[in-house]
Amino acid sequence: MIKRFSKIVLTLLIVPASLLAQSDVQISNYQLIRTYYNPASTGASIFGNVTALARHQFLGFEGAPTTGLVTFDMLAPSINSGFGLSLTYDKFGPLRSYNAVINYAYHLKTGENQSLSFGIAAGAQIRQYDASGNIYENAGDPTEYYDKDTKVRPTFNFGLEYCLQNWIIGASLTNIQSYFYKQDLRFPNVNYYLYTKYKFEVGRYWDIIPGIAAHYDHCTVNEEINLTIQYTKLLWFGAAYRMSDCFKSESIVPYIGFNITDYVRLGYAYDYNLTQLNKYNKGSHELFLTIRFKTTGDTFKTPRFAEW
Repeated sequence: MIKRFSKIVLTLLIVPASLLAQSDVQISNYQLIRTYYNPASTGASIFGNVTALARHQFLGFEGAPTTGLVTFDMLAPSINSGFGLSLTYDKFGPLRSYNAVINYAYHLKTGENQSLSFGIAAGAQIRQYDASGNIYENAGDPTEYYDKDTKVRPTFNFGLEYCLQNWIIGASLTNIQSYFYKQDLRFPNVNYYLYTKYKFEVGRYWDIIPGIAAHYDHCTVNEEINLTIQYTKLLWFGAAYRMSDCFKSESIVPYIGFNITDYVRLGYAYDYNLTQLNKYNKGSHELFLTIRFKTTGDTFKTPRFAEW
């Protein structure tokens, strides 16, 4: 009975918004996995990176969103370019989503310790809808849908990122193909992203990094302010405060991470919901692991060293 009630609440509070517009999957650690939202950050590091992320949203709800993400990117310093790959799995109720995207970025040096990057991405989106488990009030109604189907679409993203030694600002568009397709609730609309962060070096060992971000999915404008404290490249921790339209409180997201070695990074984030959903779930959990490796070539030629 409790599970059924939770499922009803989830449907009433979440589904109406998704019917108006589909959004990209939400990631709390996006600051360290920017290539998913913005291809311009591909190859931003002198290291190659392989990241695996798992996210369980609205813990306690049956059918709540579950997300898996694997990304790869590396720098080709001889041509000032970055190459990458992103694979995403997401399940929400009867809908399963799969994305596979190839990223490319060109990093143009614009001055000492600064660069402007242009990024593009192309790939495919697969949506599988399984209505066999749906429960309808009038079983046998000819208007009800009980079948399974699969649809495939191409997908294209574009982004820009400007980087100085201690400052990053970026903007991107995802799902550009939606401009040219008839709206289908299973596929996301064009999503718009804007973000910036600045690193203040405090003494010899500490960095304080405030940031702000905004996201629009043709339905809702989501805003975020965050603050990260970093200690000697070994440890970072902080929190984000998220808002929706008209700056309504949505969630608080504390996070923490460790550089276990020079080549292994582990991070965790917990989303504490501030809306009515808080009464019916135990929050959202997100864990990621990054393995880095040295790239070959003359890395000193790269115009940027964005390790934060």
